[in-house]
Amino acid sequence: MMHFQPYLVHEVKPASPPPTPIVFERADPARWEYHVVAIDPREDEPLDEQALATLGSDGWLLANVLTLPSGQTISRIYYYFVRQSE
Repeated sequence: MMHFQPYLVHEVKPASPPPTPIVFERADPARWEYHVVAIDPREDEPLDEQALATLGSDGWLLANVLTLPSGQTISRIYYYFVRQSE
């Protein structure tokens, strides 16, 4: 008759997957172009969706909008755009 000894039972562990290879390639640093649109809201309307869409279709991405107050009113609106140069 066989005697069962649980502490001698060998557990089969699943094999771990092979490591994922990593390939490093040299790449030139990205070159960027910048475009600033300055508007005086006392004279011109802020950029609307159509103007932004036109700039976007040319590859410009709106990065920031800055308003400069002058007393109680806003004297300038600056739209900062960026795109990767070709």
